[in-house]
Amino acid sequence: MSIIHEIDILAPFEIWEVPLGKSTIKFHQPLVLTPTQMPDDPDEPSDKEYLQIICPKLNIDVWGENRDDLLEAVFMDIRFIWNHIVLLDDEKLDSQSRIIKQNHLALAEVVDG
Repeated sequence: MSIIHEIDILAPFEIWEVPLGKSTIKFHQPLVLTPTQMPDDPDEPSDKEYLQIICPKLNIDVWGENRDDLLEAVFMDIRFIWNHIVLLDDEKLDSQSRIIKQNHLALAEVVDG
């Protein structure tokens, strides 16, 4: 892989919004996530290379074969977390989930339309 091609593939994503049904999750500032190349599993080596994004603060841990797949996986993770953690009452969440919820709400909000 050439250096220029690798720089393009590993360029950060700037995410301003994520569709959420008829609403949109809008970030107050762009969410910047930088892909890395996923290391090969030593037990199952492969010629195929994958990209990954891990953001523990937001509970995002995804991979994809290319940038488009990776970005869609990030959107899917954000939507899932929003629906299954952020929208729930705190009483229904464990302490780690409440932290994840607070981290998302500090960065974004849902707007209609």
